[in-house]
Amino acid sequence: MSQGYQNSVRQRWALAMRPSKSQGVWLRTSHPRQTGFTLVELLVVVSIIALLISILLPSLKQAREQAKSIKCLAHSRGMGQACNVFATSHNGYMQISANQGDGKVGYDPNSRSTGRYDFTTDGELMAWPVAIAKASGSDINANWKWAVRADTFANARNKMEFISDEYEMFQCPSDRVKIATPFYPNGTSMMGTGNPADPITATGETKYWGLLSYAINEDIVGIEAKSKSGVPWPAVWKNGVWGESNFPNWPDAGNRLQGNLDKVFDPGTSLLIADAGANSLQEAESGQFNNSARTGYANLVTSAQAFGPNLGHMTARWVQRIPIKRHPRGVVNVTFADNHAESVKPTKFQTDTIEGISVKFPTEFGQQVRVSPYRPYVQQ
Repeated sequence: MSQGYQNSVRQRWALAMRPSKSQGVWLRTSHPRQTGFTLVELLVVVSIIALLISILLPSLKQAREQAKSIKCLAHSRGMGQACNVFATSHNGYMQISANQGDGKVGYDPNSRSTGRYDFTTDGELMAWPVAIAKASGSDINANWKWAVRADTFANARNKMEFISDEYEMFQCPSDRVKIATPFYPNGTSMMGTGNPADPITATGETKYWGLLSYAINEDIVGIEAKSKSGVPWPAVWKNGVWGESNFPNWPDAGNRLQGNLDKVFDPGTSLLIADAGANSLQEAESGQFNNSARTGYANLVTSAQAFGPNLGHMTARWVQRIPIKRHPRGVVNVTFADNHAESVKPTKFQTDTIEGISVKFPTEFGQQVRVSPYRPYVQQ
């Protein structure tokens, strides 16, 4: 290679690698300068990303709600297992849900000696959530260690800082309200220290309120209802007849089982525990928490005054006790008396204006879920 050619190559290379005056960096002019995305291209990319997010978000939300429903079902199943543990150690009986010393729904004074039910250290009948918490290994020994006393939802909510959050099993992750009452024991049956200045055990407050998303079947665990004169008062759907009414044949209805799980007919289709409570905080704050009103949403499941033995009949009578907006597609999680749990889906709805309130409620479910523990429509 000639000396002249080599010099020519060196000159061209030095020219290509000379420093830039504006940036002070070496530029290789042997390659064209590369440019970034144009504004139009960026807008197209952003639009595609936004479209994908709008498509995926509902699916992600649905998956998240489905996961919460599965967790709720697991909690319900856990409570059913705790009920079984309780019954195993209490002669086959589940804790009753009742008042003390009340002539209509009071417990049998001799029940302490039978070993069927649990009482607190201060002599009060344990609320059923407290009883199964104890059966699960908790050292809880008083209702007020789990809940606070209050007359209304608003009053209970003001005391929320005093409510125990130790028992996750009682809470559905999809429950928007959280606070509820098992209803019994209540009123004058409430005992304990009763310090009027104590926000937890203040006297004059008529119910216990805790973190509770479920209800128990009063037909199974309720005490035998009686009139003021002591005459048994049928309150459970039986033989095609419903109780607690002026219905001509109401004496043919059945009585509550007082917690005797062995008497439940076909326990695999008989509800023991289910999702319960208000659908929303607004609904809870509406003041409709009334055990006797049709729109009341006490955390109790019962066939009293219902027009049939099944869950759909119960929801048609007690229209706000079972939430249908808690889980996707109105699903209700149920634990049966044989301790298995399932998600049941409503298949038929009805909307009525009841006591001035427009209420939508399910009247049928996709499978048989009985509230009444008796054989349906057949004389026993």
